[in-house]
Amino acid sequence: MKVLFLHSNRVDYLSEGLFHGLRVLLGENCVDVPRHDSMYAPLTDSFRSRLRGGGFTLYGLLEDIPELAEARYFWEIDLDSYDLIVIANIWEQWQLFEKLSSRVKPEKLAILDGQDPPPIFPYSYSNFLKRPWLLFTKISQFKYFKREMFNGVYSRKLDQFLPPQLHEWIPDPKNIIPISFSIPEEKIWEEKHNSKIKDFPVYMVDKEVASNISESVFSDIRSDNYCFFSEEEYYLDLRQSRFGITTKRGGWDCLRHYELAANGCVLCFRDLDLKPKNCAPHGLNESNCIIYHNYQELIEKTSSLTTEEYLQLQEASYQWIKINSTKVRAKEFLQACSEF
Repeated sequence: MKVLFLHSNRVDYLSEGLFHGLRVLLGENCVDVPRHDSMYAPLTDSFRSRLRGGGFTLYGLLEDIPELAEARYFWEIDLDSYDLIVIANIWEQWQLFEKLSSRVKPEKLAILDGQDPPPIFPYSYSNFLKRPWLLFTKISQFKYFKREMFNGVYSRKLDQFLPPQLHEWIPDPKNIIPISFSIPEEKIWEEKHNSKIKDFPVYMVDKEVASNISESVFSDIRSDNYCFFSEEEYYLDLRQSRFGITTKRGGWDCLRHYELAANGCVLCFRDLDLKPKNCAPHGLNESNCIIYHNYQELIEKTSSLTTEEYLQLQEASYQWIKINSTKVRAKEFLQACSEF
């Protein structure tokens, strides 16, 4: 299998995690165009500090393959040599998609959509106003991997025009394939329960919980309010904590879910039961995390756990994170592409 991975060289956790997994699986048979600078070691401190989230978890892990320079330069000439062509960040790379969709058989193209809003390309107000011709794109011909999946009415942005009674009657597009974030295997660290010395980490994404726990630091959506400036410090705080607080941010899927579970925290996920069924993250439920709706419920549930019940949740959480590694995600992606 030879994969051409076309991306916008900007922070996109879905694209970056999948690329990492594909490179681990395929080696030089996964060609990134352009060179995915943030993914290669070594990263300078300056480069890392300017990345989203301080450049933690996903970045600077891959060894460069200098021999790929030629493949990158001649990628358009060599299109026929690839078994699969991935267009990441479709909302930013729609012009490239337009260009290649007329040159490449639909079965060889796969589209990635990692944005938070549920509509799929090309259904947006900006396209309606500025590029109305895109609304006639035959997107249904292509494999379309979407993270924030709601239902058909939202995927086509029809929720603004149809009454709620009709929403459930609008089917999901048949070419949409669920996908979610992932985390490198080397970041999964099976901590022992007896090294946990406190209940919650310092960094908080739930304002109500943060306001009730001293020494916590609240970070709002898309905030740059970081309290750790190295991955080592951030992970140590998680590894010392029994529970990890998380919630819906810009979208339901968030890299923080995976970082918490990978460092031995039992996830406490606010309002998880309200998440649309097909929307990432997948596989989280009361068997491997704690679902809560307010601070009082959170404290009642965490404080009532016996040691045995906590360890069972922690083990189930580890099983969940192991099947959400970048390598596993890449295997699932390739399998889904072959079956479509």
